[in-house]
Amino acid sequence: MSETAGNGIMLALLAAGQSRRFGDQDKLAALLHGKMLGLHAAETLSNLPVDHRIIIASDPDHPCAAGWEKMGYHIIVNEHAAEGQSTSVRCAANSAAASGASALLICLADMPYIAPQHLQNLCQTFKDGEQSKVVASSDGGKAMPPAIFPAGQITALKDLRGDQGARQLLQTAHLAAAPDGSLLDIDTPEILVAENRKGCSA
Repeated sequence: MSETAGNGIMLALLAAGQSRRFGDQDKLAALLHGKMLGLHAAETLSNLPVDHRIIIASDPDHPCAAGWEKMGYHIIVNEHAAEGQSTSVRCAANSAAASGASALLICLADMPYIAPQHLQNLCQTFKDGEQSKVVASSDGGKAMPPAIFPAGQITALKDLRGDQGARQLLQTAHLAAAPDGSLLDIDTPEILVAENRKGCSA
């Protein structure tokens, strides 16, 4: 991948969700196409040339932890994960502020099909703009992660509360269209089963 990122950008992969819609099973440890779900996006993102790379997790001994560390991620434990996704966003924002990052790229660990070209376009769009506005992915009009937040928005991220993550800050984001299906998040066992079946029939 060409040098479209870097310049102090911190990549934060959020992997501390409670997965309530997934039942008692650890969603990120579930197998998708023969590999743990939590490793798919992490592997794709590991090729992005950023200056800092972190995983926000609820357990330092998660089954994916060894894989994450091998890919070069620093694992940060969110001890308040049960209070909602905003706590993970705050962890990421605090880390970005402490490291002096120029921007924060937030991604979700349960999005296994994030396209490398889309990540490149996202970073290029941010680089080519004023670098003062949020750049978010779009699945046809709706703003969603992966999203890049400039340094000026990191304080706002640190103040988030509840389970809405950074959704309110995405309302005025510049949108970068993603390939069809690439922003699918695996929320339920049924979706996982369906995706595995597609892999078997491919």
